[in-house]
Amino acid sequence: MYIFLKNAGLVLSLCMAVSFSVVSYGKEKNISWLDSQINKDPEVVAAKELLNASNHRAKSLTQAVYNPEFEASYEKEGDFDNYSIGISQTIDFWDKQSANKSIGEIDVYANQQQLLSLLDSKKANALTAIVNWQAAKKAAQLLSERENQLQTLVGIVEDKRKVGLLEPLDAELVYVNLSQIFSEISESQITLKNAEVKVQELLPDWTPNTANLSSFTFGVTSYSFKSQWVENHPKVKLARAKWKGQQSKAQLTTMESKANPTIGVSAGKSGDEDLIGVTFSIPLNIRNNYSDTVKAAYSEAIAAEANFRSVYRKQSFEAKANYESLNVSKKYFEQWRKLTEGRLESSANLLNKRWEAGDINTSDYLLVLNQRAEGLHAGIRLENQFKLAEISFVLSMGQLSKFEI
Repeated sequence: MYIFLKNAGLVLSLCMAVSFSVVSYGKEKNISWLDSQINKDPEVVAAKELLNASNHRAKSLTQAVYNPEFEASYEKEGDFDNYSIGISQTIDFWDKQSANKSIGEIDVYANQQQLLSLLDSKKANALTAIVNWQAAKKAAQLLSERENQLQTLVGIVEDKRKVGLLEPLDAELVYVNLSQIFSEISESQITLKNAEVKVQELLPDWTPNTANLSSFTFGVTSYSFKSQWVENHPKVKLARAKWKGQQSKAQLTTMESKANPTIGVSAGKSGDEDLIGVTFSIPLNIRNNYSDTVKAAYSEAIAAEANFRSVYRKQSFEAKANYESLNVSKKYFEQWRKLTEGRLESSANLLNKRWEAGDINTSDYLLVLNQRAEGLHAGIRLENQFKLAEISFVLSMGQLSKFEI
């Protein structure tokens, strides 16, 4: 159950420091190359302009709610000139100005969090694209090496077959393996080109030869899950700000449903007599007391709180899931790296020597070569899986902006 204070004179304040000066995201002197590329994204430009707009709007909401009104009249009655001038002012009796100020500050804060969330999302997408491109590049290089290896093997097999050291079937086995490699190379090159285009979409000045981010790392050896980080996630802060904003709007709606008096003074002349007047008026909310409008505003505030709790819950479970995925992928990638360290190269040399010496036949030799290649591909997939899990976890914890990449 959600409970709200409905005192018309109370303005719920959001316990957060909001400055009216717009944070100049992307204008820092030491901005990274990656951030400079992200700042060119049209969505980021639009979000910054919306932040500027909310900043100006917040400043306007600090001004007085009602302006004074000037009145003047003149009439001629026979030989007499009658005239009067006056001024009136509606009193902000329920202090709507303070409520407006609170709404403006919260709106600025919400737009700041919206921009931060967008920047983190764009950075994570860019890093993901780079990681996928790096994996595709390594896979393509591995297949190219296998092609060169088999092309060399074809020449050796032909020479041995001519002198009677190998059967014609051995040469056919090599050709079959080589033809299979061509299909894999084609698929690999398509994947690589698609990965390149994706990175270029997100980072306009990037090329495959760009040195920036050729090999990035978070530099973290162990990770931990902290609920405080989830609470400070831009998405969660944004949802909380929207909730508080709806509370303040509900308070303002209550104030607007109540009448504000208008007081005026006037002076003039009627014939030979001087006139001085005082006026007082106040709306009578008899035919419409706006109670349904107030109820609707508080229902929207309750809905905003429920949405905040939903966002927080969803973000918490997403971060926990990413944390578990990261630990699993890290564990098996490190096991693969430890298992294969120094062995793949030495096993390849030993395999070549045994085949050339005739200790193993060509069929077994090709089988082991393919198994070795599969092991290398498995390593590429495990590394890619680990890096993507790392990006997802850091993003879900709202900590991506803390790393200098």
